[in-house]
Amino acid sequence: MSILSELSRFRGAIFDMDGLLLDTERPIFTAAMRASDDLALGDLSATFLAMIGMRGDRAMPMLDAALGGRVTLDTFRETWRVHMTELEKEAVGVRPTVVELLERLRERDIPCAVATSTHRAAAADLLERSALAPFFRTLTGGDQVVEPKPAPEIYFVAAASLGIDARSACAFEDSGPGTRAAVASGATVVQVPDMTVPDEEIRALGHLIAADVLSGARAVGLVD
Repeated sequence: MSILSELSRFRGAIFDMDGLLLDTERPIFTAAMRASDDLALGDLSATFLAMIGMRGDRAMPMLDAALGGRVTLDTFRETWRVHMTELEKEAVGVRPTVVELLERLRERDIPCAVATSTHRAAAADLLERSALAPFFRTLTGGDQVVEPKPAPEIYFVAAASLGIDARSACAFEDSGPGTRAAVASGATVVQVPDMTVPDEEIRALGHLIAADVLSGARAVGLVD
């Protein structure tokens, strides 16, 4: 480990992916809303927003309940998939200041990992397409843990993959479930909200809420 990283109280940085590193939440939300319109289901935006940050096996029952038997979950997911296929032709957007922060962490030899609710193979593809993959030593997907976010397991696994304790990591999240997971792991947490505003329960966790990842990293002392 370099002298620069030894001067920091952090031994690593762990990042969520969707909505934090990559601007993927909006296309997913847009495709879901278009599917709702196609199937004449009305406004399901509150359900879609509540699903952000959750692994599929936890999110799909919420969606099924919102559908209320008007269409099957399989029918909705197929319609959703069609719209997602259209949107996937577009370039993957990287969130503001992400590259700048990752470059600074690489200069300081602070190892970085991704901890995402997305399945590992799909996450790896998105990171490659966005040219962010080289910045990360490890990637842990939602399919690699038993208990998904908001449980802290994925942060324990990601930290171990870097050879560190989660309590010595700085964690970056955008969603409520992800922030709960990161805080529960003992990491120092920076939340950069994307599509959802932190409610009072989330704010009460006592972590830092920042406008972007770089300003958040500066505020907690990860970079200067």
